[in-house]
Amino acid sequence: MAPKNRSCPNLFPSRLSYDDEGKATNIKLLSLGRPHMRSFHLAWLGFFAAFTAWFALNPLLKKTIGPDLGLTEKQVAMSDIANVASTVVFRILVGPLVDKLGPRRVMSLVLALGCIPLGLVGLVSSATGLIVIRLFIGLLGSTFVACQYWTTTMFSRNVVGSANAIAGGWGNMGGGATYLLMPQVMNGFLSAGLSKHDAWRVSLVVPVAICLLVSAMCYFLGDDKVNPRSLPTHIDSKPSESTLAPEATGIPKQAEDTAIIPVEPKDTGLATSASNIPVYKIMMTALSNHNVPLLMMQYACCFGVELAVDSVLSKYFINHFKLDQTIAGYLASIFGMMNLFSRASGGFLSDWAAGKWGMKGRLRVQSLGFLCSAACLLGFSFAPSLSTSVISLVLFSYFVQAGCGSTFGIVPFVIPHIMGAVSGLVGAGGNIGGAIFNAVFTVYVDDLNTAFRIMGCVVFVCGAVLNFFVRIHGESVITLWKRG
Repeated sequence: MAPKNRSCPNLFPSRLSYDDEGKATNIKLLSLGRPHMRSFHLAWLGFFAAFTAWFALNPLLKKTIGPDLGLTEKQVAMSDIANVASTVVFRILVGPLVDKLGPRRVMSLVLALGCIPLGLVGLVSSATGLIVIRLFIGLLGSTFVACQYWTTTMFSRNVVGSANAIAGGWGNMGGGATYLLMPQVMNGFLSAGLSKHDAWRVSLVVPVAICLLVSAMCYFLGDDKVNPRSLPTHIDSKPSESTLAPEATGIPKQAEDTAIIPVEPKDTGLATSASNIPVYKIMMTALSNHNVPLLMMQYACCFGVELAVDSVLSKYFINHFKLDQTIAGYLASIFGMMNLFSRASGGFLSDWAAGKWGMKGRLRVQSLGFLCSAACLLGFSFAPSLSTSVISLVLFSYFVQAGCGSTFGIVPFVIPHIMGAVSGLVGAGGNIGGAIFNAVFTVYVDDLNTAFRIMGCVVFVCGAVLNFFVRIHGESVITLWKRG
């Protein structure tokens, strides 16, 4: 009989429990204990630092950096596209790398390397230079793959959707934090007597320092793997993911034997079957599963939307409602800061629905989420005033971000033994979507409301409709409506 599931799991238990592979079967949010909870917190913190640095230029582009470098609106938009498009390549490369090296090393390495181009932005003097340097800053976005892999290796399947969603959502809050942080940092340097020309350049030292600090923390304080023999003996032991009832995992009974590929030896923490396979074969195996391209398109319609909106939201408020840079930044930060709970709720709902209906339940949550996202995006595009615009922003940000959480409640079940590659490809799909939607914003740079309407229509078709073609271990939305 499946364990009891709830839409919002208890995040403050008295102690952790784990399965026979050493993975945690619950989440103790206020704990920093090794390896599970410390790795969990380092995973989201690493992605948070990376996201803050990745979008550190955006709050300052419209009013400060653009005029200082003599950029046109379209040149600024092209740099936004470069910032998210390059991450497609980096995420695809990082996926197999995480399978081979582990998430701790990859997270630390990417944070350290991503600081280099960000620190060099101060030397830029032209539009071409800015576009090129932002291509390399896009490396920071690939930390998402390490973040999701890290939490998946630490938590059992009954809570993996929730763990992935909380870590991913809190990491995504960096997109809101940077809108709060960067204008204030720059204002501080202006108050200290620096000119605008120098102040925005010196301000970038702050996100660089944050990334370097977190990089060191991940490397020296984190754990790549779980060693069951080192766990405290008082912690409750529960059946592993391979012995849990199928309703708790989202994998039907008839698929369990082929869907679950155990890690051998157990104490490696990595899929050794993947560690010896050439990268190109891993990627071809992932892409040959029809669910992977479909999930890539769906993630393009949630995380891709999030990336594109993060890029233009401040400019939208400045142009549409004539706000100054600081106030526009405060309002734009709402979108990113909603990740405090919105993405996590998508994971909670996915796990809860899996407990009731298996994988069919996860796909049902996915479909309903995309329908609501499309409706709220269209509503935002027709908002007549600042107040209604902000209300619409809160609604569509919730559903878009919850969709990110529900997507990665599905990803770990597609091809478990090459989960890093699948996560990398699906994550890259989000960046492809971000680049496409940024291109739409570039075409409609003088009419962003039309761009939001186009985005809403695409989310409906590629998100909600295509979800009916996702079929994992014999389960789909169609089987849900027919049988459950």
